[in-house]
Amino acid sequence: MAFPQQDDLEPHPRPKNCEVENICPRNTIFFESNIRFKKLFDLNSINWDHTLICREKYLLSVCLGADFMSFKKTKCAGVPVSLNLMLGGGALMFETGIGLNYLYVYKNYDDATNQYDNKQNYLGMIGRIGLRYEKKHSIFFRAGFTPMYSLINYKKIPILAGKRFNSMFGLGFGYTF
Repeated sequence: MAFPQQDDLEPHPRPKNCEVENICPRNTIFFESNIRFKKLFDLNSINWDHTLICREKYLLSVCLGADFMSFKKTKCAGVPVSLNLMLGGGALMFETGIGLNYLYVYKNYDDATNQYDNKQNYLGMIGRIGLRYEKKHSIFFRAGFTPMYSLINYKKIPILAGKRFNSMFGLGFGYTF
């Protein structure tokens, strides 16, 4: 005997001929926090993720966001952009991605000189390896390793990046519609 109410609780796999209108998550708005434990660094962002390709076993999406970081000695705003590939037939998927993150640091304290430096521009290549839970008209959750490789000005922003490669862990939550 089947109970119709239980059927809605379990994530259904996408059909082979999945149509955007009936099964594919199309747009997601979410908050994400990327944490670097060594210096207790926290880069937050509000993001919009849009599905470009939806197939039975994979999704391809583009993500655009707005970064913000505010410490007593450093403040910045920025724009992360990434391309993400999700593998899996249901709501829980393996996610990998690559992109760029531009930051404009408008308050930058340098401990070596005990004064504020001029405003700085920063560019980093970002990555992602993790898990993602996403269903149409439902909550969204993602967690994973989010490294950032500094391309320009990493030495001029000590709290952000004292070296080229920065290991971070990211957590995100939001809503898919």
